[in-house]
Amino acid sequence: MRVDARDVLDPDAETRRPFRARVLGHFKPTGPNAWDDYVFASTREGEELEVLPGLPVQLERRGAQLRLRRGGRVLRLEWIPDEAELAALAEADSPSARRQRFVEGYLVSFREAAGQGAAAVIAAKLGAGRAGDGSGED
Repeated sequence: MRVDARDVLDPDAETRRPFRARVLGHFKPTGPNAWDDYVFASTREGEELEVLPGLPVQLERRGAQLRLRRGGRVLRLEWIPDEAELAALAEADSPSARRQRFVEGYLVSFREAAGQGAAAVIAAKLGAGRAGDGSGED
């Protein structure tokens, strides 16, 4: 799987609370330049690590997987549910239920924090200034 250097890590969320994850592999450059494409290199060890809250991450398109920068590398990780999470998933343990539980419980989407856009703020300020300036111009 080749990935453009600009797309190897595009954070779209932040971790909400700590969790355990299994390292599935990392992305490595195909050439010596920073703009060269990257390829995914899977790992066999399956190292586990603790992911801390407040880290920028990129949610993968499928499963409870994400990308995270650690030690100068972009890693692909898979969420490891704890005992309480496994019990909660017991009734509906499907890939989509697992992903939904992971996203809702452990990630904050950057889109959730979006407020009023700059254009709306400017329009509101311009509209408020015209309505009450007393110049008689409308």
